[in-house]
Amino acid sequence: MNDHIKIKNARIHNLKGIDVVIPKHKLTIITGVSGSGKSSLAFDTLYEEGKRRYLMFSGTQFMIDNVPTFDSITGLSPTVAVEQRIIRQSNPRSTVGTRIKVSSMLAALFANYGTRDPAYDDGLPLDISVFQKNSPRGMCVKCLGNGSIYKAYENEIFTDNTVTLHNIFDGEQNHLKHILWKFQKATGVTPDKRLDELTPEQLMLFKYGGATFDGILPWVTNAYRWSKGKHNWISELTCVKHIPCPKCGGTGLGEQASHTTFCGKTITELEDMYINDLLDLLHSYTGIKNPLLDEIITKLSCMVEVGLHHLALSRPVPTLSGGEIQRLFLASYIIAEMDSIIFVFDEPTIGLHEVEKQNLIRIIRRLIKSGNTVVAVEHDENFMREADYIIDMGPGAGVLGGIKIYEGGYDEFLSCSDSKTSPYLSEDIGFNIKSKYRPIDRNKTLKISNATLHNLRNVTAEIPLGVMVGVAGVSGSGKSSLISDTLVPKLKELMKSKCIVDDDITDTVDAILTGTEHIKRCYIIDQRPIGRSRTSCPATYTGIFDRVRTLYSQTEQAKNMGYKPGLFSVNSEGGCEKCKGDGVVHYHVGFGNFIDVDCEDCGGSGYIPEAMEITLDGKNIRDILEMSVDEAKDFFLDKDNVIYNMLNILQRVGMGYIKFGQATPTISGGESQRIKLAKELSKGKNAKGALYILDEPTTGLSFYDSERLLELMNELVDNGNSIIVTEHDPYVLSNCDYILEMGQGGGSDGGNLIATGTPYELKHNPESIIGRYLK
Repeated sequence: MNDHIKIKNARIHNLKGIDVVIPKHKLTIITGVSGSGKSSLAFDTLYEEGKRRYLMFSGTQFMIDNVPTFDSITGLSPTVAVEQRIIRQSNPRSTVGTRIKVSSMLAALFANYGTRDPAYDDGLPLDISVFQKNSPRGMCVKCLGNGSIYKAYENEIFTDNTVTLHNIFDGEQNHLKHILWKFQKATGVTPDKRLDELTPEQLMLFKYGGATFDGILPWVTNAYRWSKGKHNWISELTCVKHIPCPKCGGTGLGEQASHTTFCGKTITELEDMYINDLLDLLHSYTGIKNPLLDEIITKLSCMVEVGLHHLALSRPVPTLSGGEIQRLFLASYIIAEMDSIIFVFDEPTIGLHEVEKQNLIRIIRRLIKSGNTVVAVEHDENFMREADYIIDMGPGAGVLGGIKIYEGGYDEFLSCSDSKTSPYLSEDIGFNIKSKYRPIDRNKTLKISNATLHNLRNVTAEIPLGVMVGVAGVSGSGKSSLISDTLVPKLKELMKSKCIVDDDITDTVDAILTGTEHIKRCYIIDQRPIGRSRTSCPATYTGIFDRVRTLYSQTEQAKNMGYKPGLFSVNSEGGCEKCKGDGVVHYHVGFGNFIDVDCEDCGGSGYIPEAMEITLDGKNIRDILEMSVDEAKDFFLDKDNVIYNMLNILQRVGMGYIKFGQATPTISGGESQRIKLAKELSKGKNAKGALYILDEPTTGLSFYDSERLLELMNELVDNGNSIIVTEHDPYVLSNCDYILEMGQGGGSDGGNLIATGTPYELKHNPESIIGRYLK
């Protein structure tokens, strides 16, 4: 039996022909600075070859002869990737409950053991479909299972009876021509007539419609629904609102499901409960015990074990963080009780409090004890201490990385002088921790009062300005509810255009916010994707690719041919017709898996030949997009100051390793956030008085890169700005001037502000949980 996985001469991306031996049935950590080649080794070499061999032996028709990226890999068994990047998760309607197959089991439980309200008993036997809102028998007949409807409010449209028909929406008559022509055809009434000139019958038909005319209220409702996400006058209307369905109360289910209970609750109420509360409720059930209930309890117990007790079964998977997605998938594999598998994880500790990390390590140990092998890309100190084997990549990022610096046990790793990681694990050197905190000005604070959203228990919190404030707490304790879901909407409501946020915020919250007069501008920099198009990338998101394309169009070669900047965009005239600029063609190979094959027409570049023939200092447009930010910065020195300055800021926020043209769907939440931060900093508006709100900005960064990012954050504060950072990392929190800690637990056990003060004060506060982990 082969006890090791042996990889020889791995050379994909920046890997420089490395040889690695990974012990099987052990926990191996691959670490190193960001961009050093960790993911290239773990995912692009180990996992991809495991997937290729599976496809080869499963008889798939797609056997791709790619250029070899290694000489040999031996000892390989079936391989599973558990990544944080949401690109691998497909169905946007998938929920936590559907992912772990508990939703269908709950439906079966209600169908067989539910208690029906006699007033709503139609005499037909219950079956699973009654409790599924996507089935014809189970869905609400009004909202068709959506749980919400769009409603046009008549009293907000018909406010002035003297207005003419074509001016009913503030003069936007061009968009009404077709519907008003239909009304004229049905009644003979011309669009220049005023509302008060219509007969009662004509006004009724105009508003609500009939056999000969659709009606203005149904028309504007449908027009608004189809215009969401587009920027036009209809999407800006306030007279149409998205509201919970009045018939089903927002559940999306029909009357039978809405009036059938188990343990005194409907299926919607159970799915909306925090998982730990749901588990307690099901444990208290005293009725007839059955295998179905036992299996549901087993699955929910596993969810609690992997630190997802604070989620609800109804939570959509796309709204989960990268760490939560990984742990959700981990729970699925544990439930399946698989063995002899190689699991490849991508920083599984992301989003976990220090208390919760020990539990995750224990679960991974259980996977190993069951006969599996675990390989994890990880920066977490405690996780590395628990590892059986460590591989350190470096020494730098991009072209400066791709070398195996160390391979072996943890204790020996501490004395590795060539590593940029090991010094931070040493007590002699370690991470730089501040000893002096900036003074707090109690007359210059933001104050949130009476916050009750989600699990918040009437929280009142003062957030000092002019300093760096950390927000801590275990998963589900209320950090996001307080900052992202309460503070941010209130800032947007009060500061309007001075509050810069990627997504439109329409939610309103009942909490009170004071102190915004102390802020000139506010930047919300979260982990939401920076773009979903496969052809979008950091170069396009930051806006500097337009200048790159202009540089190419201004070369003598391009000017002689009459080429314009559009030739150098895959989304314009320069894009390959066959692959639409992707550079690859996608084939479905079954079971939700796809395989990408380099496009034969463009050779994987995404561009037509004419675009590829034009060069700038010997580099074509694809060469530029394949450069790392570090390489591109050197290339554009003395060519374009705007491009160079943007690349310099990207480098400073720890993104020097990322490809200039990396597809945005493959960029993690932490990376997205740092790119957003760089984009805002590049605008030159970061003068005194700005507030930056960050959400775990060091996600995915090594100790070395985290320290560089902290330097930049401190510069912002020293220049007169304020930072609020939600974090789990004890090193980042220890470098804050002030901390708000939520707790004690998660879900229904959280929602309280349990400790406030400097890191030193929290270290000596017995009520604080994070205090015992601060440095």
